[in-house]
Amino acid sequence: MTTSQDHMSTGLPPNPNGLNLAASWYVALASRELGPRPRAVELFGEPLVAWRDGAGRPVVMPRFCPHMGASLALGRVVDGALRCPFHHWRFDASGTCVAIPGVDRIPSTARRTPYPTVERYGYVWVWYGGPDPEFVLPDFPAMEEDRGDYVGFRFSDRTTGTARQLLENAIDYFHFMALHGMSLDPVAFRQLHDQAHARDNGPPIADDAWFGVEVDGTLRTWSLGENPVRWVHQMVTTFGSGPHFRLLIDGWPGGQRFTTYIEGEEISKVLMGITPTGEYRTVQRGWAGVRKSNKHWKTFLYSLLFYAQNRGGTAQDIPIYNTTATGRPSTYVRYDNVLIKYRRYYQSWVDRAAPAPTLPGETT
Repeated sequence: MTTSQDHMSTGLPPNPNGLNLAASWYVALASRELGPRPRAVELFGEPLVAWRDGAGRPVVMPRFCPHMGASLALGRVVDGALRCPFHHWRFDASGTCVAIPGVDRIPSTARRTPYPTVERYGYVWVWYGGPDPEFVLPDFPAMEEDRGDYVGFRFSDRTTGTARQLLENAIDYFHFMALHGMSLDPVAFRQLHDQAHARDNGPPIADDAWFGVEVDGTLRTWSLGENPVRWVHQMVTTFGSGPHFRLLIDGWPGGQRFTTYIEGEEISKVLMGITPTGEYRTVQRGWAGVRKSNKHWKTFLYSLLFYAQNRGGTAQDIPIYNTTATGRPSTYVRYDNVLIKYRRYYQSWVDRAAPAPTLPGETT
């Protein structure tokens, strides 16, 4: 590969405008945000309504009643069905209208088509890109069977960046050094091709939906007297445990899993999901936590350092997302090799996405 290349002349991946969403699982909202009453949500550039059926299962579907267009988010759940506030038409969890007061025969078009939905890790996830998910939502043991081994926090960061920008940020390893000041020398960065190498993040993901990378390097050490600011940054980055840093990243087209190691010891894990509300309106949401130590003071210290590291890094990333010009040709250099592969991978899932399922006469 030459030093720089233009995708217009080489067929390299484009830098598109707009939603440009891959077929995938996305976060609709946090579980705690969805109580017994329906809630209006914006997702995929569409006005939707989220509600819980009689068994407490989440349902996410087009917001407006097919009768007169009233917002179902103003309705109520009655006998496990969502009742429109205007004329009291009721819709079950499949989106089928099951009752119309004063009417014996319900029209076949009296329905809303829900998105496939799963509730895990404290979030309601929605499948975008077709009527049936092409892979199951990936597992993240740190928030399920292994949750007692970690202490962490949830995050939610709004940006005018795109879903792909947020996801490819972890693949763009060179910005760790340029923007975040990580003095890694030497540094090795590689794409993973065997999911066994990512087993610490969780069980395998469907092969064609999986993308994994690893960053491995040695951080330059600074003494307090030599450079106090660099020394503090070094302590936050390495938890004061040593210079050898390793980051394991893998995921699917709408989310990622991370594990960080210092001197070969696992320090932290992160789960990140994406909420694409509309064009240039995106939220990165998830959970970040450190592995508990047998010493309480150490767990507490690592938690503080990791929170500062995570939130500080995000505070640097968000202004970049918010001001990046997309929709323009990209000039690539040697260290962008894996980023180019990620963009191709992501775009292949954009190409697989189909519009939300609808019935004749049904609109959002």
